[in-house]
Amino acid sequence: MADHEDQELTQLAIDVAVGYAQIMTALRHLPIPIQLPEGLVEPKDAVIGMMRALDLLEEEPLPEGIAHSIQVACASWLNAEDLLRLQVHRPRPYRIAGATICLLTAQTEIVNAMEWLVDHQEDGEQK
Repeated sequence: MADHEDQELTQLAIDVAVGYAQIMTALRHLPIPIQLPEGLVEPKDAVIGMMRALDLLEEEPLPEGIAHSIQVACASWLNAEDLLRLQVHRPRPYRIAGATICLLTAQTEIVNAMEWLVDHQEDGEQK
């Protein structure tokens, strides 16, 4: 049983990292690019970067719905990161499920935002 739980935790950590990369990519393509820490990022630094991105999103010249999608993606990622950290220290079966739901929400919202960003670019520049 412990091997299965370790595999689930490892997969969740990978999924959190992938979610971070997806959000980082979207944030780089905003009208005013937002940079998250890159490379081998400590979880604490990733969380600080994501919280800072949430603050900076308020200044982005985006339609309200798109800004909201990106905010939901960032907040959902932060929730998944919190659940991952809790799972490491105090394992509970529902935390993995909860983190997975948060990551799916983040992915859905970031895809929505990226579709809009791609549709509104002209020669690599925002309209």
